[in-house]
Amino acid sequence: RNFFITFLIALLVFGISAYYITGFVVDSIQGLMSGEQATETTEEKKDDGPEKPDKVDDYVADIAEGESFNILLVGTDYRPSVYTDYSPGVASQYPMFASSAGLIGDGSDLPEFPYRTVSADAIVLVCVSEEGRKVACVNIPSEMKIDYRGDATDLGALYYEMGFNVFKNKIAAITGVEIDYYAITSIEQIASVVNVIGSVNYTVPCDMEYLDESSGLKISLKAGDQSINGKKAADLLSFNSYTDGVNSRAKTTLSFLVALAKKATEPANFASAFSVLTNLEKYIKTNVKAEDLTKNIDLIFSLNKSNADGTKLFTFVEYVYPLNSGGGPNTNVAISEIARITSR
Repeated sequence: RNFFITFLIALLVFGISAYYITGFVVDSIQGLMSGEQATETTEEKKDDGPEKPDKVDDYVADIAEGESFNILLVGTDYRPSVYTDYSPGVASQYPMFASSAGLIGDGSDLPEFPYRTVSADAIVLVCVSEEGRKVACVNIPSEMKIDYRGDATDLGALYYEMGFNVFKNKIAAITGVEIDYYAITSIEQIASVVNVIGSVNYTVPCDMEYLDESSGLKISLKAGDQSINGKKAADLLSFNSYTDGVNSRAKTTLSFLVALAKKATEPANFASAFSVLTNLEKYIKTNVKAEDLTKNIDLIFSLNKSNADGTKLFTFVEYVYPLNSGGGPNTNVAISEIARITSR
């Protein structure tokens, strides 16, 4: 598996890598928006020495400037355009849920849930080590059973029940990793990006049929090549009833996001991509600041460079957080292994 692509796509979807590409395409975008067209020049080129090869892999990698960092990527199942049975206070609290206790019931020891809850469906901790020249993507199961102050719950549910900060601190505790940054988005927000960028040509891996009579949600997608608009994208990413043992929600999500990334970075779509960037708060909640991006831009663009011998400058590792026999976090194994693959 190409972990570099996985990493970049994850960042793109959560709005982070979009900042990095603007330095390369902003002139083109401005030209497109002003009606200017790129033209070839006949000006004689200066002799700057040997011509550089086209492929990044052919370069001898320089030492990347930047700082090691860890970023928590979270995808939620929040879909207010489809489900109307959320608590009235959810909209104002999403996605941080700083005062979520008032949303979950009557305040008893075992809270009741009269309303639909919001879950952290996708949880990925990305650790970039500048010193160790490695990138580790730790996939953490949202269904992991955990204990919080004596109450049993799922990790994905803790996000809503106790708020994002408690959720983030719990992940730091079970991984042994200090989290520098976070990025939160939802299926609905990704679908909104599709509506802005334009329909995506994509091969649906299997027939997808689902009906939720209580909400009226209906998913009906046929296998094969087709044009995926925002509504179809939301249905595609929501579907989780795979039965063939080959396809899965994770695989479909990744392959669709790759297709979306390719669409977004086509020159004809630069203006639309720029629109997403300038309204980023509509699609993502993050604590990454402009200065954070500036100091690490060289590091990010070094991730796929090669050494003189052809080996990659950075090693990419994907790790699935292990569960114990009861479905809880196997911290005895996980913390030491995560420490090994994220060592600086």
